[in-house]
Amino acid sequence: MKRSVPACELIEGYRVYAELLNAVGHTVDREAVAEYLAEDEERRDEVAELLARPPDQAHNGDEVPPQLADRMRALSRALMEEFSRVAAERFGEPALPAGADALVKGLKARPESDRDALADAVLLNGHRGFTRPRYISAGEFQRVLGERADGGELALVKLVPFLRAELAKRGLAMSDAEVRALFDPSCEDRQVPYCLKRILEGVNGDFNAGLIRLEEMVGDQDPDEWLEAVRHKLQFRSHSSMHKAIAEATSLKYDCVHKALSGQRKAKRVRAEIKYCLANWLADVEEGREPEIPEDYRGVPVERMHELLSQLERRFDTKEDIYRLISDRTGIKTGSVRRYFQGNGQLKYAPLAVFRCARRMAVEDVHVPGPGSYLADGRIRRLARSLAGKSNEALRRWRSAGENHELEMAYKELRRALIVTIKEQRHIASALP
Repeated sequence: MKRSVPACELIEGYRVYAELLNAVGHTVDREAVAEYLAEDEERRDEVAELLARPPDQAHNGDEVPPQLADRMRALSRALMEEFSRVAAERFGEPALPAGADALVKGLKARPESDRDALADAVLLNGHRGFTRPRYISAGEFQRVLGERADGGELALVKLVPFLRAELAKRGLAMSDAEVRALFDPSCEDRQVPYCLKRILEGVNGDFNAGLIRLEEMVGDQDPDEWLEAVRHKLQFRSHSSMHKAIAEATSLKYDCVHKALSGQRKAKRVRAEIKYCLANWLADVEEGREPEIPEDYRGVPVERMHELLSQLERRFDTKEDIYRLISDRTGIKTGSVRRYFQGNGQLKYAPLAVFRCARRMAVEDVHVPGPGSYLADGRIRRLARSLAGKSNEALRRWRSAGENHELEMAYKELRRALIVTIKEQRHIASALP
């Protein structure tokens, strides 16, 4: 077996790979390829330097271990096979042109949509680790949206989670907020992942933002009964709160949502985004997740807090222990917590955070912290330390002198002063009797 081969074999394999990626719009990440090929950091830098050489400098007498050239050729061959597979599946063609240079030329001649499909295939397999990120401008993305049959009017509340999952498959981790911002036409300087063009080609009427029949949302149930059941399940404080939350989660205005879902005579058609939004939240609840709804809009009837109080009182010494521990855990002031448990009719709802905390406390083993240390205050510690020293010195003198009533009284007075200082939390000597 050869111990080395000319470095030009490695460089040629890399050239083929880079040109194949470039033919479908990608740019090769040379450092990533070098890291894949090399075994250690020192060899990685050497390989990266070789891969950076222009073709006319490839034949300079350098040599590399044969496995490096073999791995590079295998990588190029795997990409060619991948392109052939995708072409057969998506374009109905049995094979692309044979030979690397012919394949590169053939790929460049194909329509942009075909090249985008092949570029997307790269992102969906292991080759994406050897490409640099590719973007289009926000203006170009808005143009793509405007050319759609639906004019880009899409229900983002349903579309965004779908796009987020598709982007993740392509190695792009983005939050819902980041994906939603890509559609904001006011963000003119934002870069949009190029692959989003290809993903949106597969987006159909399931993400329509237009009007749908009310029955498509409520089924055969009475609309008022269905909406009340949804409000109760999602723990909204009121229907108005639910409407505000829907408006914040969608592109709709509050007045639009409120008008569609309020009144005795409901609209016969509602915006599809309302259905998608409520469906997403209900699915979260069904699957044990907390829906992404602002806490300000949600709560539980205070009657449920009253029911919990009777359970809690069997586990804690006093109600104040209950209120204090809930306050410590939620950050809500003790006085406010106390009001949520009072049945005076002043409050109708309690925050979910308080209810969840109280419910956990009703079933778990809870350690109720006792009162703070008598010596928690630094000023009291300093005075107590001084009095303790004087008291010990008085005790020593009394014991040394034998029967001495005055020394005995001096010791006992200092001892009493020390006890009073600690128990009554005094911190200045002049306050002592």
